[in-house]
Amino acid sequence: MNLTAFFTSFASYGDEEVSFYGQRGVSTVEEGESVESATAPKTQYYRRVIAPPNVEDAKANNVTDTIQEEVHVGHPQSTIVKNDDPIVLSRNERLLAKKAEHYIQRNFHKETGLWNSVQGYSHTTMWDVASGIAATLALEALGMKETEQVHYELEKTLATLSSFPLYKGSLPNREYSTKTGLPSGRLSDSKSNGNGWSALDIGRLLIWLKILEQQHPELSPSVKEIVTRWDLSRAVHNGTLFGAKLYKNREYYRQEGRNGYLQYAAEGFKMYGYELPFPDLDDYLETIEIQIDSRNVPFLTSDPYVLASIEYQNDPSWSQLVPFYELHKQKWEETGIISAYAEDAMSKNPWFAYNNIYYYGKPWTSVSPSGKTIENPQVLSNKVGFGFSVLFDDEFSDLLYQEVLGSSLKFRSIPAGKYSNGGINSSLNINTNSLILVGLWYKSKGRTPILN
Repeated sequence: MNLTAFFTSFASYGDEEVSFYGQRGVSTVEEGESVESATAPKTQYYRRVIAPPNVEDAKANNVTDTIQEEVHVGHPQSTIVKNDDPIVLSRNERLLAKKAEHYIQRNFHKETGLWNSVQGYSHTTMWDVASGIAATLALEALGMKETEQVHYELEKTLATLSSFPLYKGSLPNREYSTKTGLPSGRLSDSKSNGNGWSALDIGRLLIWLKILEQQHPELSPSVKEIVTRWDLSRAVHNGTLFGAKLYKNREYYRQEGRNGYLQYAAEGFKMYGYELPFPDLDDYLETIEIQIDSRNVPFLTSDPYVLASIEYQNDPSWSQLVPFYELHKQKWEETGIISAYAEDAMSKNPWFAYNNIYYYGKPWTSVSPSGKTIENPQVLSNKVGFGFSVLFDDEFSDLLYQEVLGSSLKFRSIPAGKYSNGGINSSLNINTNSLILVGLWYKSKGRTPILN
């Protein structure tokens, strides 16, 4: 693939509005409904989560040859770098931190302690709440926010989490208004208080509640009140994670999460005493050079491996961080393309994408949440590219860092990434800016995970 060397025109600082142009949102696609077939613009949250009904022709079969021919890792040479002493951040790293801080401050609602998931869009998910907590703690650790202010803001966050209406009185709804702290999206005004929960989103939030307890033990009672109020056992079934979705007066209770995302989020539940042995996971894995989940909607991005390695640890029993990094590095060596495939919000239709290492027999495939291939996809995720750059230390990791720095120069906050034609994905969102801050925190403490 040849990259066209041009950049899209940038909005001036004063013109930065809703960065997804109003259509990337937070309610799920209904059963059997295709986003692309919708006749009018819809607000939808695209999740990593509940498996839709199995579709026979969508199952991946006999993928070994394709992987060996087109996604060949060889023998990974990269290793996660560690330092014995704290690292002083460079001037440019501090510049990135300031840009990320701008997003966090601009999109924080002091009334609720919640952050907009995307700039100017006043809704959030539990995944995004975790990113907000993470960013706030990172700003404190980097000396960019006073402890008193952090304490004040996160007390408000915890108060909202302990008091907002729960879906059917059990677990957080998939989406909440950051202005009011009330459920939003489909069925938010009904007796059910929404249309279901995401176990993956809740699992990520549990990870950051545990880290919050580590950083601020005085807030542990508030955290314990939250996890006691939530019926977390509803999200654990048959040794794995389950999510719920209410549609046309029927609740669908399905296994949630695929290889990578599943183990990452499950760690949060384990931190609060739940056992998740994943008894059937090995039945679905194709072990060639990388592990492929053969079940439906097998989104396979770098995100869970990068997040886990920075937040708590790189667990070799399931993490594919090194081979995934090697795949990107090999792609650069063979084609000259600097890439970092991840899930990200987009500044154009379909507004959110899963940029997969491998998807239904095809390597390097970007799809919408409904599975439709995206033209001119994002090939470089700034959050995952930056994550790779703090986890590894070689020529390729430095190139990734330089790409993130370069694509951010004309923005007040860190944009999502870069499209295949060289244009900037100008979507401004909390997950990108949060991971930049947490990655810098990780590096500054000697490249050691945040959770001790």
